Amino acid sequence: MARRPRLFAPGLLYHVIVRGNQKQKTFLTDKDYQTYVDVLAKYRRKFDVTVHAYCLMPNHVHLLVQSSGEPLARFMQGLQQSYTQYFNRMHKKVGHLFQGRYKAIVCEKDEYLLTLIRYIHLNPVRAKLVREAKDCLWSGHGGYLKGKVNEVLDPREGLKLLGGSRNYQKFVSEGKEEGHREEYYEVEDQRFLGKEGFGEKLRKGAREEALRPVTKPLAQVIKELATASATKMEEVCGPDRGRKISQRRLIISYVLVRKAGYKVKDVAKSLGRDPTTLSVLMARLGERMSLESEIQEEVDRLSRIVNK
Repeated sequence: MARRPRLFAPGLLYHVIVRGNQKQKTFLTDKDYQTYVDVLAKYRRKFDVTVHAYCLMPNHVHLLVQSSGEPLARFMQGLQQSYTQYFNRMHKKVGHLFQGRYKAIVCEKDEYLLTLIRYIHLNPVRAKLVREAKDCLWSGHGGYLKGKVNEVLDPREGLKLLGGSRNYQKFVSEGKEEGHREEYYEVEDQRFLGKEGFGEKLRKGAREEALRPVTKPLAQVIKELATASATKMEEVCGPDRGRKISQRRLIISYVLVRKAGYKVKDVAKSLGRDPTTLSVLMARLGERMSLESEIQEEVDRLSRIVNK
């Protein structure tokens, strides 16, 4: 069965669950945890996402995030890709770190904001990794106790509803005996958590994120990107293997495949390149992006052109 496209509208509340591929650990050292938090902060700022709660477990991640004007997919793609590149480089691994498609459940905010904040921050306690939520270094619980916005977390709305940090602490303590809540995972249409009819009502005011956001002919998009890169289309599709043109050609290829959803074989054919070689080069470019900000900025700039 084809997977359903995600629903998007500014201001939606999502419970995001990302699991390690084949249940493998996604964090091996304290530096790994800290790096994920740092990357989360970076992409939260970039896409103006509000993080109401988060918790990093040894082999999975819980996020409670509220979208802004950008689809959640763009935020998650940057976050997951950037951390995977770091992890594979640091631990000399290759391939996928996270399991397939992350789960993003649209939640009825008035009904579930507070209970999900508590549920997420109590994850390490339920898993018996710590005795108290405050003992976990890699969740948003400490931010609620301090009552201050930080680089990752914005606890203001939750604390306002509860009446401050002291009441939040009491609220969390009252939920310590709560076990796993399957209803937070097995939800209507696998996408909605809310009262009856919530999903249907939401569909009327939201749009679905297209799996392939670009529908224009490939040749047309290549020409647009070549022009935006101050390069002629004949050069991008030509035999020149000079360093400068090769770099521009590779970045354009990366945007077409990784950001716009065109197939590698189609892009390679249009550019007169071998598909396997192009795939390898794009993987290397992805690794370089986390180290060379100018490449990331150029990819982001061209991606905006593609997704207009």
